Amino acid sequence: METNDERGTLSYSMVCCQADNCTADLTDARRYHRRHKVCEFHAKAPVVIVAGLQQRFCQQCSKFHELPEFDDSKRSCRQRLAGHNQRRRRIPSEVQGEGSN
Repeated sequence: METNDERGTLSYSMVCCQADNCTADLTDARRYHRRHKVCEFHAKAPVVIVAGLQQRFCQQCSKFHELPEFDDSKRSCRQRLAGHNQRRRRIPSEVQGEGSN
């Protein structure tokens, strides 16, 4: 991970996956995986142990949530899916009226 020290120079520290017992070095991983500290395998896994709890990585929140927050095998938590579906169901007149005062 890139960080600035007091002198403004860049220094690098090893970034590891948040999953328990994962030894994946994210130094050469995609920027997304480094930013969220999750390896590609655990980002897509249906069940991951994080902090001793069974969790899944939410692709909308970019965070781990406990399994009951997901429907079936979905990769987005119920809360984010509800907001997404609500936005999709708006009728066109509601969308046009927003932002115009």
